Amino acid sequence: MNNMVKRFSRSEFLRLLHATNMNPNNSDNKRLSLAYTRFINRIQTVSKLDSCSRLEALQALARTREILFRLQAQYKDSESLSYQLIRSSLSLINFEKQMICLQLKYPGIRNMHTSRPHSSLKISGRFTNSDLMEVIAALSAVGFFCQQDGSPASFMQITREFETLCNTSFKNPDNCRWAILNRKNRLTHFLDMLRSTLVELSQK
Repeated sequence: MNNMVKRFSRSEFLRLLHATNMNPNNSDNKRLSLAYTRFINRIQTVSKLDSCSRLEALQALARTREILFRLQAQYKDSESLSYQLIRSSLSLINFEKQMICLQLKYPGIRNMHTSRPHSSLKISGRFTNSDLMEVIAALSAVGFFCQQDGSPASFMQITREFETLCNTSFKNPDNCRWAILNRKNRLTHFLDMLRSTLVELSQK
């Protein structure tokens, strides 16, 4: 078993899926969602890693996929959070697998994969990435976005889309979100401004 397989198999997300009962409470679901986000963020970097061979990466994804399939069989309720997160994880694992296979067939595609498209828009000088993160964190938390198959979009997926749209970059999206959520004052400064602006427009 290679090191990547061990890391994935020991991830908090998979451990929680093993341990969570069929009727989790809100605290269980919150912890599971956070663990899922960290798990997905790691999955989405597999095709970009230089620290392991393409074969090792495929083995790790295949092993993790098997574990998730076994766990999925335990959850009969397709509407449960656990089932939906497993489904989303499997979809992203399949995507990473396809990307690695394309890299093996067309080595030059790796450079194409790392280059991001450019938008004609950028963030106005009046605002910052922290303002944008207020929006991203809230949209991610309420499940505003989903993938084409209906499975939940991860926080990192949403962040990357906004980075492309706004021609910006978050050095560490998780740390930026943590900083927003742990503010002592003016937790929703930018969202409050959006709300006030909308109210003013409705009164004109």
